[in-house]
Amino acid sequence: VSGKALSERLYKSFLAWSLFIGLWEWSLYTGILKSMLLAPPTVIIEKMLYFLEKGYLQINIAASLGRFFAGFVIAILIAIPLGLILGLFKRLYEWISPLLNFIRLIPPPAILPFAIILLGIGESPAVFVIALGSFFPILMNTVQGVKETETIHLEVVKTMGGNRVDLIRHVIFPSAIPTVMTGIRIGFGIGWLVLVSSEVVAADSGLGFMLEGARNLLETPTIFVGMTTICILGLMIDVFLKRIERFFILRKGGGYLTYN
Repeated sequence: VSGKALSERLYKSFLAWSLFIGLWEWSLYTGILKSMLLAPPTVIIEKMLYFLEKGYLQINIAASLGRFFAGFVIAILIAIPLGLILGLFKRLYEWISPLLNFIRLIPPPAILPFAIILLGIGESPAVFVIALGSFFPILMNTVQGVKETETIHLEVVKTMGGNRVDLIRHVIFPSAIPTVMTGIRIGFGIGWLVLVSSEVVAADSGLGFMLEGARNLLETPTIFVGMTTICILGLMIDVFLKRIERFFILRKGGGYLTYN
């Protein structure tokens, strides 16, 4: 049944995209739309193949992925431990939350000029704003996951002689993992959007840098190549994170309490 459903979904997606691309090509061929503003799909494919042959696209993909994952991993490594601490110590969270909410509401691209002044043009400001964009969804979801831990599970471990470390290790952290994974997916989405804006201003390589150069030269095929590549990469990473999230949600449904 799942095989048939998957095949049907793929078939419908393929059919929809084929119709869309066919209408796109036909409207440009007949002159309904102007090719100066909208490149034909055939030209975009040719441009992408040309960039792949020359290695230009691979270089920019590697630069963007390296820059993004540097910021994304930094955000995860800081946000999850800090979220656990703030979730466990409510009074500390009450003191810090006003400052966190103030910074959280500042769009990361708005901080980019300050990051450039502070860190200079190059990798550092781009990585900084990517980490900042990914940080708060992971942090807030981790705090929420800790707060949503079921009291009965905590009481069971306490009754069996468990200390605070046992509670964190066997109950609180495993219970919070599904919510943390949701935060990681949200953080990925925001960080991925910030990636392009940061590369436009503060980088000399990457897909965002490629898009900015194409915009200055009015190279619409190159712009569509960059946008398509960003979309495909983002979709692949999101599907991977979604599978991990689903795994932990299903595991939580089966129970986490393994303390003995």
